[in-house]
Amino acid sequence: MTEYANALIREINLWGGRWPYRVVDSIYIGGGTPSLIPAKDMNRIMRALYDNFAIDENAEITIEVNPATVSDEKFRTYRESGINRISIGVQSFDNSVLRLLGRIHDKNDALTAVRMAKKAGFENISVDLMFAIPGQTMKMWKDTVRQCIFLRPQHISLYSLTVEEGTKFYQMIYEDKILQETSDEKDREMYHEAIWMLNNAGYNRYEISNVAIPGYESKHNLKYWSYKEYLGIGPGASSFIDGKRFKNFDKMKMYLESIKHNEVPVGEANVEDYTLRDEMGVYAFTGLRKSEGFNIDDFEKTFEYDFFDVYDPAMIEKYRGLLVFENGNLRLTDEGMDVSNQVMAEFV
Repeated sequence: MTEYANALIREINLWGGRWPYRVVDSIYIGGGTPSLIPAKDMNRIMRALYDNFAIDENAEITIEVNPATVSDEKFRTYRESGINRISIGVQSFDNSVLRLLGRIHDKNDALTAVRMAKKAGFENISVDLMFAIPGQTMKMWKDTVRQCIFLRPQHISLYSLTVEEGTKFYQMIYEDKILQETSDEKDREMYHEAIWMLNNAGYNRYEISNVAIPGYESKHNLKYWSYKEYLGIGPGASSFIDGKRFKNFDKMKMYLESIKHNEVPVGEANVEDYTLRDEMGVYAFTGLRKSEGFNIDDFEKTFEYDFFDVYDPAMIEKYRGLLVFENGNLRLTDEGMDVSNQVMAEFV
């Protein structure tokens, strides 16, 4: 772990100072389980970020944690190092569901993690929940949502289980036939029930899969959905800077070899060649994930093209009831969010 932390710090040093005119207002430490890294090494990583980048004093700085890999000491160190937002991968407050998912924590670990984070002084906590899991009943799901509301995190992410080919779930459902995949109808029913419960509890859905107490929307995620720049650090991390998209080496060996030679870990094959039309599609596709959608004038300022010269205005009529254009914004309706991929595919 310490060796990996050293590599991350060296990469941070390599990127540091390249964009002195940019102010960093969001840092997100995630992907995998960063809470496995010893607290002292996470503190060193944070110091390297502050030493190399102009970080705004009000920056949102998030770390993802697994409930079974945190402690009072880690939370205290996170706070002291400048981290001010915690994202906890709870997934469920039902132990049978957690066992099926292969999680290394149980319900009590999750409850304890939230309490420890609050005790350490964190006032911006996000919780991840998952639904449409084989065998998960509506009662089990509502109990999880209810328990989450009781804990009162500032932000909640809701994810539907996606069964990918080659995974253990795929084998158990489609090959061994020991599990049954959740139907699309039940998936949507669970989603709507959760949104209704959370809305009544004071949470606002600001993006298809995310709700927050007003004022606690994730600044970092909003950057992705609002076509803003970001720099990715670590193996396989993606970046979007100066209109260019590139990705670090996926293989740890290649990543470490580049760092060893004081080279940023991006090979020629890892630079993505997007056309202007591709970028327009990314802007629209991600922008429609937000409840407010995206602004047509901003699209035109970004690309110097009239939106309806690029996209057929007839699509608004085609998707009547699913897609709305009002007050200069194009957005999905509640019904449109249920078939979001179908509508958003028009822009890709």
